[in-house]
Amino acid sequence: LLKTIRNAWSNSKRHLWCNGKDISWSHLVKLYHLNRSSQAPGLAMIPKLKYEHICLTSYSKMRVDLAAQVLSSSVANGIRLTQGKEAEETARYAEMFDKFFDCLNISNSLDGKRSRNVFKNPYRSPSDFRLKWSEEELLKYFDSWKTSVQKREGYQDAKAAQNMMMLPLETRQGITITVKSFVEMVEYIFTIPDVEVFYSNKLCQDSLENFFGQQRQRGRTHENPNASQFLKNTQALRVINSTCGTIRGNCRGFSNKDAKQIYLDNENTPLQKRTKKSMKKS
Repeated sequence: LLKTIRNAWSNSKRHLWCNGKDISWSHLVKLYHLNRSSQAPGLAMIPKLKYEHICLTSYSKMRVDLAAQVLSSSVANGIRLTQGKEAEETARYAEMFDKFFDCLNISNSLDGKRSRNVFKNPYRSPSDFRLKWSEEELLKYFDSWKTSVQKREGYQDAKAAQNMMMLPLETRQGITITVKSFVEMVEYIFTIPDVEVFYSNKLCQDSLENFFGQQRQRGRTHENPNASQFLKNTQALRVINSTCGTIRGNCRGFSNKDAKQIYLDNENTPLQKRTKKSMKKS
């Protein structure tokens, strides 16, 4: 969902519009150039904002990390600071989905304290304020967006043009289903005895994606293994490659960057040559 939200924003064929103002990718591009032209060398307002965030390729469009870094509160604050009220809806767009991502990406109890962001704190109650925020703020944001587009002068009867001013219908439906399902699931989890805390990151399916990515690597050009080949590959992964994820992919494969670097460094490193022992002449 996060990638489709970012891709809709960057799509030149879509002209996102809400409450009388554009939600434009050009606001982010302008922020990037202002960020690069900082008068203090070595310093930047948003250090993580790079060229790869702005000029998307077919591969970078599939990277979740780039989408998450663009749809962030730091980008929203930077747009507000540099471009004012003209880009307010763009900043709000990035800010809303940053909070949405934080709600679904809680992995420990320390991130919220370190970043002073209450949206990153673990869930400890079925009446958590973020559940109410998701239903009353996030979903109503789409309703108010749709209403403002339908009331825009000159576009009341142009359904096709109205659709191009909003996120794709499939994306909006996906967000609605995700929010309602997540809220219902969290409320159910806290009815289970002895459950005191819940980390939403544990629902992430990256581990499953990485496993099938490893299966594809084992199969190489053979992409349709039968049951016995699948079991054979699984056993090989357990023994040989149980700690390594896919090298290229759009999900998180390594929690330890050093382990990934060691793997990549050693992958193409030739074995050391054995030293030949000189034969002593008798």
